[in-house]
Amino acid sequence: MSRDRDDGDPAKGQFTRFFERHYDDVYRYAARRLGPDHADDVAAETFSVAWRRFDRLPKDHPLPWLYGVARNVVRARSRRGGLRAEVLSSFEEGAARVPAEPDTTRRVEERDEALRALGRLSGKDRELVMLLAWEGLELAEAARVLGCTTATARVRLFRARRRIEGFLDPSPPVRAQGPAPVRVPVEEA
Repeated sequence: MSRDRDDGDPAKGQFTRFFERHYDDVYRYAARRLGPDHADDVAAETFSVAWRRFDRLPKDHPLPWLYGVARNVVRARSRRGGLRAEVLSSFEEGAARVPAEPDTTRRVEERDEALRALGRLSGKDRELVMLLAWEGLELAEAARVLGCTTATARVRLFRARRRIEGFLDPSPPVRAQGPAPVRVPVEEA
């Protein structure tokens, strides 16, 4: 008879399988925000919370819940350890963490420009875009992570997209053409 790694406790075995299924997703989430140096710690703290609340977390679709916990851990660490500047600079250094692939100079420039545009968004808008684009969540799931309604997330996303488009648009805004102002020389008396 072989001993299962859960030592006979079904809850431990269930959590072990849960952990193995979702650890990589939580790790990648943390690595994209804080880098690989801090990702293990964030993932460990996230699963520590998940263990304590395992009986109450949504088993059918737990990733949004786990991302919400990881987001809170990242925010707490950035406040606690002065990592805020490191978190923000991670967007500028994001290309270093993107998997290497044959890249043309233009694609690298476009990616850097997109990361800079993303970095110019507010923290909430940036997190929403990252949850949708990088984590692959649906809008309702991302709203759950952020603690807002789907309608609020939809409005934030619409505004964030418009701001990103504005940041990426190289043409100056078109101004209404009107008559040129007339300058009248003033004689001094």
